[in-house]
Amino acid sequence: MGNPAEGRCGSANELHVENRTAPGKASEIGTFILKERILILDDEVTILDVLQQHLAEEQYECVVTTSPKQALGELREHSFAVLLTDLKMPEMHGIEVVRIAKENDPDLAIIVITALVDVKHAIQALRIGAYDYVLKPFNLSEISLAVSRAIEKRNLVIENRRHQQDLEQNIRAATADLKKANEELRATKEYLENLLHSTVDAIFTTNPSGVITFANEGAVSMLGHRREEFLGHPFAEFYTGGRDEAAYVQRLLRENAPLQNYETELKHKNNRLVPVNMSISFVRETDGRIASILAICKDITRQKKLESELKEMSIKDSLTGLFNQRFFYDRLAAEIERARRQDHPLSLLLFDIDQFKTYNDCHGHLAGDTVLQTVGQVVMESTREHVDIGFRYGGDEFTVILPEADEAAAYNIAERIRSSFEARRFDTLTLSIGLMTYRQGYSLRTFIQFTDAMMYDAKRSGGNRIFVYRPENAVSQEQP
Repeated sequence: MGNPAEGRCGSANELHVENRTAPGKASEIGTFILKERILILDDEVTILDVLQQHLAEEQYECVVTTSPKQALGELREHSFAVLLTDLKMPEMHGIEVVRIAKENDPDLAIIVITALVDVKHAIQALRIGAYDYVLKPFNLSEISLAVSRAIEKRNLVIENRRHQQDLEQNIRAATADLKKANEELRATKEYLENLLHSTVDAIFTTNPSGVITFANEGAVSMLGHRREEFLGHPFAEFYTGGRDEAAYVQRLLRENAPLQNYETELKHKNNRLVPVNMSISFVRETDGRIASILAICKDITRQKKLESELKEMSIKDSLTGLFNQRFFYDRLAAEIERARRQDHPLSLLLFDIDQFKTYNDCHGHLAGDTVLQTVGQVVMESTREHVDIGFRYGGDEFTVILPEADEAAAYNIAERIRSSFEARRFDTLTLSIGLMTYRQGYSLRTFIQFTDAMMYDAKRSGGNRIFVYRPENAVSQEQP
């Protein structure tokens, strides 16, 4: 963390408030009324300066600090519309800041700033109440858009709450003037419908039997149907599980109403599936009877995509781009089972880099990493896309699963890998490759063990060659 500029923020933990206005506008208009108060928390003063200057130029009143504890104290003592916070900070993690801030002020709009590698914590922050997140490195226009939308949503919620309070008071007074009350109710209905249509979430109401009676514009956008194509149809038609899932949801609702965070997939008009997070509740008459069922559906396609990307990261080797050893065993077991069941060929390559340790000691680990990355590129370039699967087995050892490849086809692939790497000319570095084609009755362990033995035979024979295991001779043979 750099030192703050003298006269601007003081010490690294000192709160700083600055009201800036755009110079061009100040000369034309004179006095400004600032939009909203924003608290900015980040342990890097340079980022605080950039965000403060940018948001102040948009007429926001900014309070900045590098200390999470001071930020929480400021939130307890003063009112803010938005908290803009980093996640990874030495004094306190941003997740804890979000949790405490939301407990202190449920209406506070929170935007977290995080790096792509920490996106899991960003998703966690959303689940405990943050409005949005921005990935580093960020564009200032992204910050502006996120802040504007967060304030807009916050104001809408507060306005709706206030309006609801006013409505309750008006209803109590409506007995004195029925006509006036009816006019107010009609205006309120239009207002609430406008609110429902303004959200991106899909909102449905059904009668107690599950037939749709209302669908907002968010539902139209999310699922691609016109509003009239929803009305009068059973909601079960849009569940992927159909009537069975609808009956299951009804049972859950009666046992645990309201039902929150129910994840499922709804059918889009073009037959694709939309992952959603649903909140479902009964709307009751004054006498307790069920008048209708309200369902609010949030599209979680982006969240699911991020979760899928995180899962892929867990089975990939970050240096080479190949899959890792943990995934290798699972995938090889599955391919062996498929080869047994379908009686199709399956081959395995296992190889390492000759003289790699010496090269690494002489040239350094960065140069060694470049060699390993090159092996990953060579494997991907030399194998069949969407068929063969390459793995970093550990250190400078690699393996490739070759489905539907007999010994001859596997040897051709192994030779492409060997010659392609040799052509890259990393001093005297070459590859020693062991090759084996699966036979019925071999276990996973035996398959790997024999292929590994071929690799070491190739290495002991001088390296830069391919040895093939021939079970009929129970010995390795170098392919001519």
